Amino acid sequence: MWRKLSVLVATALFLSAAALTAQVRVTKPNDFTLELGGKCLIYSLGYQRTLGPNFALEGTISYFGGGGGGDSAGILFLGGGARYYTSKQDASPCIAGGLIYLTAGTNAGPFSSDNASDVYFYLSPGFEYRNAGGFLFRAGVYFLIHGGQFVVWPGLSVGITF
Repeated sequence: MWRKLSVLVATALFLSAAALTAQVRVTKPNDFTLELGGKCLIYSLGYQRTLGPNFALEGTISYFGGGGGGDSAGILFLGGGARYYTSKQDASPCIAGGLIYLTAGTNAGPFSSDNASDVYFYLSPGFEYRNAGGFLFRAGVYFLIHGGQFVVWPGLSVGITF
């Protein structure tokens, strides 16, 4: 009798603790991240808003460029997409997808005022861990899709949740 009761109490405590720890995406639905590699190739800054325990929308920006002697060149990446979590736990596999708009321009040499822009899609299976203290870690493999071709590219993100 005592053994059955103690197993029942232990099970109830474990399940209630698991339910409490699974609420970080709900209690802290926003995050800012710095991603190395990933959908914008070198780095990106991202914001994500969780709309439910398993679904979130994200936005991304990245810029890199340079120049000297009055000449410059740069590429701007703007992205948006969604992320689906397969679990309500704080450590969960996820899948993300969306599109990236990029625009490039230069005023170097004979290419002055030349601009080009394009759009490509991304799909990324990955893994995310976030804790109640506000730390976030994500890792994924990105499939960058453009014109029927794709490139496989890794990405690692760290960030804060609030």
